[in-house]
Amino acid sequence: MDEEAKIKHSKRILQKENYVKKQLKISKAHGITVAEPHTLQDHSALTCGDSNCVMCGNPRKFFNEPTMQEKSFNQKQLQLWDE
Repeated sequence: MDEEAKIKHSKRILQKENYVKKQLKISKAHGITVAEPHTLQDHSALTCGDSNCVMCGNPRKFFNEPTMQEKSFNQKQLQLWDE
C-alpha cells in the first residue's frame, strides 16, 4: 500500500467514525438509546430503516403521491412546455 492509499483509507475510516459520533449525538438529544453505535453508520438515528414503516417508506406506496424526484422532474417538464 503506498502512502496515498493509506491516507485515503484513514480518511474514509475517520469519516465513518465522525458520522457515527454525529448520529449518536442526535440520538442522545432526542432521548433515543442505541445499543450498538455502529448500526448508525448505515442509516440515520431518527429513522427506523424499515421500508415498510409509514414514515420511512416510499410516499408513493403509502400516500399515492409522487416522490421528490418525480415532482422535480414534472416541474421541469412543465417549465419546458410553458416556453
